[in-house]
Amino acid sequence: MKHLRTTKSACALSLLLALGACSSNDNDDNNVLTEEIAERGISVSLDASQEIPAPVGVPAGASGSAEVSVDDNGNVTATLGVSNLTGPAMAVHIHRAFSGSTGPVLVGLTSDDGGSTWSVPADAAPLSADEIGAFNRGELYFNVHTEANGPGEIRGQIDPGNTTTFIVRLENISTPETLNVLSDGTTQPVPLSPGAYIVHREVADSPLLLPRDAANAGLEAVAEDGNVGPYPSAVPGSAVFNIPTGASEPGPIGPGGSYEFTIQAVDGDKLDFVTMFIPSNDWFYTATDADNSLDLFVGGQPISGEIPSSEFAIWDAGTEADEEPGTGANQVQRQSAPNTGDPDPNTRVSSIGGRGQSVSLNGQVLRVTVLPQ
Repeated sequence: MKHLRTTKSACALSLLLALGACSSNDNDDNNVLTEEIAERGISVSLDASQEIPAPVGVPAGASGSAEVSVDDNGNVTATLGVSNLTGPAMAVHIHRAFSGSTGPVLVGLTSDDGGSTWSVPADAAPLSADEIGAFNRGELYFNVHTEANGPGEIRGQIDPGNTTTFIVRLENISTPETLNVLSDGTTQPVPLSPGAYIVHREVADSPLLLPRDAANAGLEAVAEDGNVGPYPSAVPGSAVFNIPTGASEPGPIGPGGSYEFTIQAVDGDKLDFVTMFIPSNDWFYTATDADNSLDLFVGGQPISGEIPSSEFAIWDAGTEADEEPGTGANQVQRQSAPNTGDPDPNTRVSSIGGRGQSVSLNGQVLRVTVLPQ
């Protein structure tokens, strides 16, 4: 990442795709940060405007307020009060996801007064080291469920106030001449699919790619069909990008198109992503350093600018036998149905170079830019 400048601030093909809506120092930094938060606690305001999907029939005054802290062992202390809901709160949870997306439950709260006030029970399981990292970077949120709004009626993002916000941009810079089809001497562009991303730390490899001996359900769906649907449940903490910049509906991006998403992170956090190399059976782009993730901070400062192309590459999910790029009958533009094609005898998730494979390209396909705000 030495080429990056640091700063102190932080097609028509859509009809053819099956799309779905560290080191010990890192740990020390994480613990110190959490201790500071635990000392002061965090105040959180909840309302319907933060909720996804948008709730229905919510009174104008529906609201909630909470105080939450996490100690260096991951023990969560929280109290929450609600008022003016459509009816009694039926359940209250702390979930994991960034603002603007939804994710799994980490902690359940209980109530002794019929649903007006809630707290974390004494026997609640502590957060893992990775989940503490998610707390520190503002990736957890309170969600209040009612009978009228089962997915959630009011929500409040837990923001420790020490995070850097980044905008991540994935641009398709291929041209109609980028992919060489060697069997007939023609060329093609290289469209890219919706994909998934994760911010994490203290994992020896990107969670998006695990297990490496056989692809998880999320990776298989993206790498074969550009389908992001299974990822959030297959890899907790992951989120998806699927709406091209300037568009209102999910779809792939051709030359000149891009995806953008916003993340929050603290020093020691890393980013990985996957997006399908569409003219293939199960190829995708991902980061390629030792842990298949991009360091979001260098020397304690947030990275800023274009990521060198050497930092990401084409990988093979090992789920479907490969055909010539841009021609195969079982590739997504031509297949009779999603998830078709013979299984790959080599099931290991690996770079195409690591598997002894190659593709003929006239130039770069993907540009990745990370900008702190």
